Amino acid sequence: MLNINLNILNVCTSTNDIAFSAALNGEVEGTSYLAHTQTKGRGRNQNKWISTKGNLFLSTIIKPKSDKSFWHQLSVIVGFSIIQVLVDIGVNSNLINLKWPNDILVDEKKICGILLESSDNFIIVGIGLNILKTPVLETKWATTKLNDHLKGSINIKNIGLKILNKVFNNYHSWEKFGFVFFKEDINKKMFMINKKIVLNVNSKSNPLDGVFLGIGDSGGIKVKTNSEISEYLSVDSFTFV
Repeated sequence: MLNINLNILNVCTSTNDIAFSAALNGEVEGTSYLAHTQTKGRGRNQNKWISTKGNLFLSTIIKPKSDKSFWHQLSVIVGFSIIQVLVDIGVNSNLINLKWPNDILVDEKKICGILLESSDNFIIVGIGLNILKTPVLETKWATTKLNDHLKGSINIKNIGLKILNKVFNNYHSWEKFGFVFFKEDINKKMFMINKKIVLNVNSKSNPLDGVFLGIGDSGGIKVKTNSEISEYLSVDSFTFV
């Protein structure tokens, strides 16, 4: 059984920075860091993650044995794990969705983001979850916080431990059974499934109009354009119409 070693930090640049450095220095899988405040929090594509005290900033070290070409799937696995935890503690399951590849939405408002950063033999899983506050300077997304959807007091450390336990349980199942073990359940929570989508695969290609079919067998975005169905592991951007 994996021993999750959760280290609590009052302030740091970012928990991903701390975990990445620790992994480079040989820290074992399951070593985790939770900070009350980050001074240089970041999200996907180097977007700034506004780190307001009272929210959860959490990173952990994972060392997959599977081929590195499959590691991208963990972003969706982690997102699904967080959804499971939030539903378990009382968030309305009908309101919560996963927006591919790395955002959790409640009532179509962003409550959580995930950032995976990897090296040769490890992945750092970073999680930012709004608990007591929403970012006051966030303009790109409508946001919400856990405190709006639960009654009673919320213990940030306890939620962090619940998330870590669920993430590692699902991670071990992913290593054993593969991504298809989760695909059907994940697609049940996928935001805007079966809706029209405009996809920009890369800067050199024309936008593609199609229908979003959810997540494919490889963990990528599955889109039907005319009579053709394709799965894309990465795209420049997409919008729903």
